[in-house]
Amino acid sequence: MMRQTIFITVLGHFGAAFAALCMPPFYAHILSQNFSSQALTMAGWYFTLPTLAAAIANPLWGKLADRIGIRASLIRAHWGLCLSFIVTGLARTPWEFAFGLTLQGLLGGTFAASNAFLASILPGKRLAGLLSVMQGSARAALFAGPAIIGLFSNGQNLLHIFFYLAIFPGMAGLMLYFLPVQHGNINPPESCHAIAAPGTTGTLDAGKLYRFQALFTIGTVLTYPYFVIDLAQRLDISATWAGALFGLPHALFLLLAWPLGRYVNFTNAQTALARFSALTCAGLLIQVLGSHLPTLIAGRLLMGVGMTGAYLSINTLAAATTKHATAGQHFGKLEGANKWGAVLAGIFASGLATLLGYTAPIWLGCVLLASLSVLIESKRP
Repeated sequence: MMRQTIFITVLGHFGAAFAALCMPPFYAHILSQNFSSQALTMAGWYFTLPTLAAAIANPLWGKLADRIGIRASLIRAHWGLCLSFIVTGLARTPWEFAFGLTLQGLLGGTFAASNAFLASILPGKRLAGLLSVMQGSARAALFAGPAIIGLFSNGQNLLHIFFYLAIFPGMAGLMLYFLPVQHGNINPPESCHAIAAPGTTGTLDAGKLYRFQALFTIGTVLTYPYFVIDLAQRLDISATWAGALFGLPHALFLLLAWPLGRYVNFTNAQTALARFSALTCAGLLIQVLGSHLPTLIAGRLLMGVGMTGAYLSINTLAAATTKHATAGQHFGKLEGANKWGAVLAGIFASGLATLLGYTAPIWLGCVLLASLSVLIESKRP
């Protein structure tokens, strides 16, 4: 029954992630298809709304989860996402569409809720591995979702697809509701720090981890918004090539998570995060300084290795700092830090690109990732 519970949790998260991540690339298309052409000027803001709402709501939902029960909170997150998709599909004005997207951030939070639920039924070492599986689930959804929805983009009203997407979290919540209640074997709160070796992970408190998560998110997401247009101007690369290069580091996660996961463990997670952050920074430097396609590919590959290792390290640190009594709050704050980092990265990227050009966000990303690496090493005894 434990395996069935874990399988449904991971599958439910994949369905929710698929539904949530497949539509953002088509927001501009939805706006032009259903509303006035003037609404296109607001397209950029629609990307930020769910993330900003989630950044505010996730820590609050996490705290509530520790009171009402983590399983109940996960079911709530799935059904909340289901309801918000239905509201979005019913939109008849740009403001109603914006309201539906905001609800997705406010009522969702399936990633944090799923992680907290796994933390309530699994011991630390196995939890770290499952958190990486959840990360891979989101990456797979990120690639598969837009490609599949793109098949329906000709002659179909994509706004109505939200009704079909509502089925995924709705069914996940239903399956979790009818599952028998699991009683986990996670380490009790007083022994959670004993998982890690003295002087390494055990010295890290959750507050530092949230700051590490936010700083790493800002440093990487800064490079996303203007990646395609920057390549078009600097290297005269087509949109097709730019799109493939954009996805390359994320695709590497699916290939490298297992072999790199064997290297990252509780005793070296902080050191690994510092080194992989530095590797991500090196990959960005190669990209911003390179003037040829092979150099750019090498930079993206190096960035992919660094990002994969850094995510695995963060997952391991998250498992090591989990306490059973506050698992919901812990993962809510961790995901909140991630969301706030993405929001700030979008704001910084827009300002820097306007003032200093499209490569400026990449340079700031390099500085932040290098600073994160130095900060972690300086904090270690």
